[in-house]
Amino acid sequence: MTPTRYAFASTWLGVVLLLGTAYFAATNTAPFILPLLKRLAPGGSNAQLHTIHIVLRKLTHMAEYAVLALLWFWAIAVHTGRAVRAAWIALMVCLACAVADEAHQVMPGSLLESLQDDASGVAAPASALRIALGGTARARDQMRGGVAVEPVD
Repeated sequence: MTPTRYAFASTWLGVVLLLGTAYFAATNTAPFILPLLKRLAPGGSNAQLHTIHIVLRKLTHMAEYAVLALLWFWAIAVHTGRAVRAAWIALMVCLACAVADEAHQVMPGSLLESLQDDASGVAAPASALRIALGGTARARDQMRGGVAVEPVD
């Protein structure tokens, strides 16, 4: 089952890199998205619709990286049983993907902004997972299938 988890994560990595190509640039997605937005918001001005298009693109980009981080975390954590190590490795994979993704489309001054968007997408599920698992020791115990020792009142 573990190879399947790595296959999901690797496939999604390929999808993220494909979506970062010029085929999915704002100028290429606008002819499809703007008419849809015009139907959903017929009273919206062109400037408002373009702004919504850009915001949707940013949110989608962040979501791509959030899913990427979760898939790599899932694959590595199940394989190793170490949640903290899995989180760091997933972060490194996502950052390497972000650098590769942005390097071929970078314009002067936009690399930092692009990496911030990607990092935001990675950080959100990492924070949620940390909160959900209640900290490092408990996360380790849960990943190994053990039971966390609770203090007695």
